[in-house]
Amino acid sequence: MSTDTEQATPLAVGTKRLDNDEELPAASVTRRRSRFQGRCLICGGSCAAILIIIAIVIVVLALTVFKVKEPVMTMNSVTVENLAINFGTPSSSSSQLFAVNMTVVADVSVKNPNAASVRFGASTTAIYYRAREMGVAYGPPGSARAHRTFRINVTVDVMADRILGDANLFDDLAAGSIAVTTATKVGGRVKVLGMFKHHVDVMMNCSITMAVANQSIVGQNCNQKVRL
Repeated sequence: MSTDTEQATPLAVGTKRLDNDEELPAASVTRRRSRFQGRCLICGGSCAAILIIIAIVIVVLALTVFKVKEPVMTMNSVTVENLAINFGTPSSSSSQLFAVNMTVVADVSVKNPNAASVRFGASTTAIYYRAREMGVAYGPPGSARAHRTFRINVTVDVMADRILGDANLFDDLAAGSIAVTTATKVGGRVKVLGMFKHHVDVMMNCSITMAVANQSIVGQNCNQKVRL
């Protein structure tokens, strides 16, 4: 009996050691998993913080440096060419007693004060005599880089038949000057930081007085309106 007891004791001790050996790897895996999860949380938090900082910087730049400013349109010059006044005979009809033909050349520039480029569409320039449209012309599209100027040259052929019926035309011609108004409009688009797009319309109305004798401009007053 003593022999069996001495042999049984080592077997019990050996079984207990195996249980301890099996528990050690499980605890190690748990600790490794906890460390991995902690590192993931730190990495995720850092990435989120960086993204928030980048978003704040972009918003600040969009509201300060890259804030869309109003383009400035300028009527550099207006030239009257080929002004011809032809008088008919008394036997002609009243609408053909005289005829007026002329060409108006307008040199317009649009300055881009923004830190981003502006792409402009086709421009429209119309000429009016006492609220009656005499002619209209369209300028080509283009673009103005940051802090650069976009030039528009427009030639308008006046359609005299639209104003011959105005009784004031003969009086103005006899007085030696004709007062007309011009309306120029051009639309554009500003792209800030390659993400934010803003549409802008630039409009300018000018009152111009032209001398009949030498086809010169004796008076000019322009007002600009911008819609963002």
